[in-house]
Amino acid sequence: MFSKIMRVAGIDIKIGFRETTILYILIFPLILAFILKALTASNDIISLNAVIDPSVPSQMEEYLEQYGKVERVDSREDMDERVTKTDDYLGVFWNGESYTIVQQGNEEDLGEVLEFVINSMETRNLDIPAEVRISDVGWTLSPMKQYGGSLLVIFMSVMGGMVIVLNLIEEKTSNTLAAMNVSPVTRKEYVMGKSFIGFVVPIFHVIATLLILDYGDIDILKVIVVTLSIAVISVLIGFLIGVTNDDMMGGIASMKAVFMPVLASVFGAIFLSAKWQFLLYWSPFYWAFKSMDAIILKQATWGGIIVNTGIILGLTGIVFLLLNKRIREGLN
Repeated sequence: MFSKIMRVAGIDIKIGFRETTILYILIFPLILAFILKALTASNDIISLNAVIDPSVPSQMEEYLEQYGKVERVDSREDMDERVTKTDDYLGVFWNGESYTIVQQGNEEDLGEVLEFVINSMETRNLDIPAEVRISDVGWTLSPMKQYGGSLLVIFMSVMGGMVIVLNLIEEKTSNTLAAMNVSPVTRKEYVMGKSFIGFVVPIFHVIATLLILDYGDIDILKVIVVTLSIAVISVLIGFLIGVTNDDMMGGIASMKAVFMPVLASVFGAIFLSAKWQFLLYWSPFYWAFKSMDAIILKQATWGGIIVNTGIILGLTGIVFLLLNKRIREGLN
């Protein structure tokens, strides 16, 4: 049985290297990873952005404006809320004796730069330099690298399904699919062989992406578990689209539609407030993103990963019950 499964998988691999479209699918995600790495590297060279509350004197505001953008808000709570947004703004307030810099923790060395600027102002105007301390409220990565990495991982988990789509359409147009129905390979072996590449490609893409983005020290086993769970539904969708389309362009167009719920789920998880995120609970991509985000931040626990993976597989099971009959008919 295993040899027959691998024989089917081998045919898919040969087709993949013969078709330039499939080679493009295999290479393009890695190009995106290198682009994201370049963007996050250049993002480190940015201006100093600060948000201040009413406690900060106007003289300090004018001084800080020489080095970057400064926003003044009405309260300490407004300042904290502004700091926690996805851009690189540091908060500053004065408690009567010293300045405190508030940061998320994802601004790399900007806290030290702002501390230096404040000290340069204070040592120029005061006999005794003001004390400055930094308060870190959480993140350890830039938002672009954090969210961009998670989005790429989820995006790549779906790419295996697209390879299945193109291979199925290729077999239909060359009448290979019809020949499979009278070959010694059973339907179960054929499906498992076709699914093989749908799981291997995402794992290859995801691990390569994390290495490109210098995430090599995160828990790879957790990453593989999440990747495989989301690959299950992408394989299922890949079979559905593959058996219902007769040309490559139609299959690619149908598969592109799958990326809409992926993007909606990820951007919803990033920008929607916590009280509205229940609107995304229907999407397995939402749960996968939450897991990957926690893994990248090194905050994921096996308990959380297992719960989220269980939800993903449960939602996939529902989709399978709805699509199983249609896929079976398409493979005949």
